[in-house]
Amino acid sequence: MSDRPFLLSTLVDFPDDCSEITFTEDLLAQLIDRLHWMGVRRVYWNYYGPGHWPWFIAHRPDGGTTGTLDNLGDPMAAGCRMAHERGMEFIGVLKPYENGPSHATPRSVMLENGWTGLPGIGGIYRVESWTLARPEMRVRVRQADLPVGLENVPVTRIQLRQKDMASVRIKKENLEIWTSDNNDGYRKRDLDFNLSEGVDTCPHDVVEIDGNPVTSAGDEVRVLDISGLNLLDPFIAVTTNFQDRDGTFANTPVEMVRAFGPDDEPLPIVVASHKAIWRINRDFRSGDLEYDTGLGSATVRLDVSNSEAAFENWLSRADDAPDGVVAFAKGRNRHLSGSLCEGEAEVRAYWMEWVSDCIAAGVDGVDIRISCHSSWTDSPEIYGFNRPVCEEYERRYGVNPDVEPYDPQLLADLRGDLYDRFVRAARERLTAAGLAFHHHVEIESFRPDAAPSRTRSRPGHINFHWRGWLENGLVDEVTLFGRQWQPERILADEFIRETLDEINAHGVPGHLSLPVGISRQDGDRLADQIEIAYRSNQLAGYTMYESAAMYDRMATDVGGRLEFLPGLTEAVRDRSQELGLV
Repeated sequence: MSDRPFLLSTLVDFPDDCSEITFTEDLLAQLIDRLHWMGVRRVYWNYYGPGHWPWFIAHRPDGGTTGTLDNLGDPMAAGCRMAHERGMEFIGVLKPYENGPSHATPRSVMLENGWTGLPGIGGIYRVESWTLARPEMRVRVRQADLPVGLENVPVTRIQLRQKDMASVRIKKENLEIWTSDNNDGYRKRDLDFNLSEGVDTCPHDVVEIDGNPVTSAGDEVRVLDISGLNLLDPFIAVTTNFQDRDGTFANTPVEMVRAFGPDDEPLPIVVASHKAIWRINRDFRSGDLEYDTGLGSATVRLDVSNSEAAFENWLSRADDAPDGVVAFAKGRNRHLSGSLCEGEAEVRAYWMEWVSDCIAAGVDGVDIRISCHSSWTDSPEIYGFNRPVCEEYERRYGVNPDVEPYDPQLLADLRGDLYDRFVRAARERLTAAGLAFHHHVEIESFRPDAAPSRTRSRPGHINFHWRGWLENGLVDEVTLFGRQWQPERILADEFIRETLDEINAHGVPGHLSLPVGISRQDGDRLADQIEIAYRSNQLAGYTMYESAAMYDRMATDVGGRLEFLPGLTEAVRDRSQELGLV
């Protein structure tokens, strides 16, 4: 570890701070002053360019974003100035692959609100303006995996697969099939079909979204086959009429449902359930479902109530979405919703504009974060086949991976090489400006046993060569970015210990970044996490992610001031003093 003092820092993701509260210079100064008082000596600030802000405004049209931009101009520049006035470092954080959320909005809602976006299977993706003008620059599907003409192919059989051999209580009279023309409200169909129960073998290991095992390869599982169908509907949902919560027919959606066409040929599909990333309160009867947004690994139960009463109850318990439905649509999305492809020279040049914007704002350095909201898909392995990627693969290895057999590992490494072109260019520009260059090391996704919830948060099918960044002197510091694990687990994990050893061997300071949210109601716990990182003797600092979790971000207090959570910032301040950080 570096000999420099342990550094306490905070990440500011300012669209969250100002989504409801209209920030003035005074309110922003209150935030920076409180951070400094707590012992924070470095501020990380997520960069958003002019093309990003209109989306945030549209997302909360009656919120505080428009007034905040009117009051502050460029929020990053204002935050940087205030941090410097208090003797604090200021680092801009770029998320190259962040260009809008992965969930689609129904076309009717887009039209009603006058919004524009890019089409996907489940609706319209809302993206920032540069991407909207260049949709072909997004990470593209493999052409050999993109079926054509599926709209004219009927679904003749649906297979429902359970995760195990538990007894199945679903009978023909319990099953319902609902369909939709546009994924904006489903109607129940009065269909005659055949139902048979059987046993099959699981072809591969199955894990749920947090990486926990569901079924092992070779295990026997019970299956239900619904046959005698002839469905051309674009969206098909399978439900049951059970009214209790006692069902056991469980699996992940991508494993639970399979669709077949004429001659019993398997059909490529994307899946959905009531699980959602954003806009979580959905009901298939009256609204849309999220297709192909990475939540196909979230375990669901089919034989439980999905009644309107259950849905209304869920609205007050957003962490317990009602199951009782699995849905699918034929086909594949042509691109990731918003993430741009690192192989496109025009994309890398656009990212370099972001670096220049940060320099112009007065930052002391730039930190690059790969994870984002724009890359979520249930099938990351079929994306990453943009023309420059395929041309470079063919130049190196003699085959076109877009349409011919290829080596996935070679392709992933090649894409990592193309991403490194941006890393080197950013390093050169920042060095020329006398500024530091940092990069995130995603400790929960840069690992062989990464959970789907973490690998979905960044483009898949690409190896990011973080060890090469260290070996080649491309980064001055690293942010060890975690989202779900506590410090005790992180520092005891073998992969992370090896990562820290490698970082320290190169004399590069490593800062652990964890969400405030995992200890938001317990200031002492947050203070303990900081102390655990401090006493590890392997870390150069701790980043509290993020500032908006420290106060009531919905409204100011009666005096018009930010209302910080009772005891949270005070506990951090006290511990900072005890540890000699202030």
